[in-house]
Amino acid sequence: MTLLLSVGAGTAAAEPPTRLPTYVVDSAEVITPEQRTELENAVDDLYNEHDIQMWIVYVRSFDGLTSEQWADQTAIASELGDHDALLAVATEDRAYRMFAPDSIGGLDQSTLDDVATNDVVPQLREGNWAQAGLGAINGLSNALDPSYTGVITAGVVGGAVVIGGGGAYLYSRRRKQRRIDGSVEALREQELTVDQLAEQPLDVLDPWSREVLTDLDNAIRTSEEELRLAVDEFGPAETAPFTKALERARRGLAQSFTTRQRLDDNVPETDDERRGMLVEIITSCTEADAALDDQVEAFDAMRNLLINADTRFDAITQQLIGLRARLDPATQQLTELTEKHGEQTLASILPNVELARQQIDFAEATADQGRAASAAPVGQQGPAVAAIRSAEGSIEQATVLLDAIDHADANIAAAQSRMPALIEEVEGELAEAASLTADGGPALATAAAAARTALDAARTGFDADPLGSFTALVDADADLDDALDAARDSAAERTRRAQVLTAALESATAKVTAASDFIGTRRGAVQSTARTRLAEAQRLLRSAQEAAGTDPGAATSTARRSGALADQALMAAQGDVVNWQQSQQPRSGGSSTAGAVLGGILVDSFLRGTISGGRGGYRGGYPGGFGGGFSSGGRSPGSFGGSGSSGRIGTGGRF
Repeated sequence: MTLLLSVGAGTAAAEPPTRLPTYVVDSAEVITPEQRTELENAVDDLYNEHDIQMWIVYVRSFDGLTSEQWADQTAIASELGDHDALLAVATEDRAYRMFAPDSIGGLDQSTLDDVATNDVVPQLREGNWAQAGLGAINGLSNALDPSYTGVITAGVVGGAVVIGGGGAYLYSRRRKQRRIDGSVEALREQELTVDQLAEQPLDVLDPWSREVLTDLDNAIRTSEEELRLAVDEFGPAETAPFTKALERARRGLAQSFTTRQRLDDNVPETDDERRGMLVEIITSCTEADAALDDQVEAFDAMRNLLINADTRFDAITQQLIGLRARLDPATQQLTELTEKHGEQTLASILPNVELARQQIDFAEATADQGRAASAAPVGQQGPAVAAIRSAEGSIEQATVLLDAIDHADANIAAAQSRMPALIEEVEGELAEAASLTADGGPALATAAAAARTALDAARTGFDADPLGSFTALVDADADLDDALDAARDSAAERTRRAQVLTAALESATAKVTAASDFIGTRRGAVQSTARTRLAEAQRLLRSAQEAAGTDPGAATSTARRSGALADQALMAAQGDVVNWQQSQQPRSGGSSTAGAVLGGILVDSFLRGTISGGRGGYRGGYPGGFGGGFSSGGRSPGSFGGSGSSGRIGTGGRF
């Protein structure tokens, strides 16, 4: 069976469909080595349990394709078969799509929607990329076998408990409270899979679940107190990520308390039910605890900025003293440069001294306000953090403005020497852009227009403002380079798509021809299933050929479906022939008519029971010549349905 799940962002690095070298591919660099190992182990478990090979790939962008097109083409390039699954995630496109063959038992449209809604999308929305992969595996596994217990999605954070299938381990959290039970204490020093956790005695799981509930409740209460102080000090905007993490932890705790209440009420549960509920509490509390742990470093960094505020303000003061000391020399330097080059030549940097002075004044005022805030009572010091960041930003800008004056003479000389070569380079790039208009789209057209404007300004205004015109042309050239790179990639991709389409059409044509020839020469034994698959394969091949010039991507997909159906037709026909031959062996006696019957030449007489030996091996369902071919029971040939006759069910959307 083939499962195909696709998840897909903005100004992302384009990554075309490609052949997947390993089961877990992280081109977007969003998962850790530990998470990669966790995913690979879960992939192994899924294969061992259900004979499905899951391929997981994270990219930044789907290269201008829809998520369906990108995933489809990657599946083609990777030669994925009937037992392969694919989860593709474009982390910056923030869109996804899921596919699954409609022939898989246990999976239907509603189930697939549930997997996406409950197991994949929530993790994607939070940027939990590895968890989305585990969620997909878990959801599909549960759909195929509700008793599957291999994966429970959770986070991998420091010393927090982490749970997953296979090599996804459960680590004990480092709490210094008294251990309730000696067995629990021993287990907390071990690494357990979910299955191993579920195998623990109930008298171990029960106190363990109570302990993690208590630990998490204490952690949330402490975090609430810390966050309340932080919000007062730094404001809601600075503390928003921590508020969000605390809310997630609260939801996990509430869910666990609800489960604990069900365990403690007067309604008895079976041992299996109780075990499942206890494991659920441990894993739910673990995930909630990890959500808090994940924010500790950032929270500490925010607090440390305030703790070290006096040191930062002292450094700001020293930098401002140095910058203010540069103002008068910079003014004198501008005067000398003006005498040498003229005001027009220096037009782009003449305001720099005054602009730098304004930035310095702003930084000084902001730093004074920040010092006052840092001296305020605890709980009122939050503005100091914003003051530090604003003052340091102004210092950086003032430094750039004054450095431009220091380097002006050398920059003017460089501009004068490099401008001719730059003009020639941009002219060549504009010529290339004209040949790639179809591939570059609006982005290339915009960049080319800006480059032409900068080029005209450089030709006519370079003598008056060499620095300004050179800088503008350099910037325009950089933007044009980026747009050309994208257009070149698009052109190369168009060529590659054409090659893929040609290969798909040739393969489908060969398969359809082979199936047609086999059925045609053995039509006396071939039943309706093979004929129906072949007819649909032929129809899809014609559709693919017609769409090749207008929609290569769709044509490729259609050709692939045609080839797959032709394979099914051939296999069904071969099975029919084997069955026919076996049915004839006891009574054929080497009859010379057997070959004619198999080829369909005497099929009408055969079906009427007039060939030597009496009735043949089939009743009805075969047309004797031109005309209808329905059996006396009124059956029609098998049909194709589902999503656009694609043989797949699907769901998707943005996340």
